[in-house]
Amino acid sequence: MHPDLVAGKPFPDLTLPDHRHQLVTLSEFASGFPLILSFYRGYW
Repeated sequence: MHPDLVAGKPFPDLTLPDHRHQLVTLSEFASGFPLILSFYRGYW
C-alpha cells in the first residue's frame, strides 16, 4: 500500500480529469463538503 494511504488519515488531494478532460482536484470537487471516494473492482 502507498504510504500516503493510511486508514483514518486525510486522502491526498489528487488531480484527475473530468468527463470533459479538464483537470479537477478533489478539494475543488468537494468545495468544502465531506467527500467519499470509493474504489471497487468491477467486471468489464
